[in-house]
Amino acid sequence: DLLHTVIKGQVAVVDGWLGITGQSGDSGDEIALVADNREYQFVVPSGLSVSKGDIVYVDVTDLTGHTPDDAAYSTSAGGSKVAFFKATMDKNDDDVVTGVLLAHNALAS
Repeated sequence: DLLHTVIKGQVAVVDGWLGITGQSGDSGDEIALVADNREYQFVVPSGLSVSKGDIVYVDVTDLTGHTPDDAAYSTSAGGSKVAFFKATMDKNDDDVVTGVLLAHNALAS
């Protein structure tokens, strides 16, 4: 169940799962969370350098609602960071990176 409002297609941590929201929802709603290994385009923070082959991690404790804050993204592992995706192309000028989703059930208990 959601504790906060989300929009379709955003990165989110819900009930211990890191993924992409399948639809929009409000607090109390149940929604689909996509956590598969297809290739996607991800918008990353402008200050994060991402090259082809890099793994992008998300610190799942650095959230606003269900949404990771910009500071949650990095290319280094550790602590409460979960591997989110592996880049298949360099980040472009619009802060978009194409990559394969890795999150799956890394947080689910």
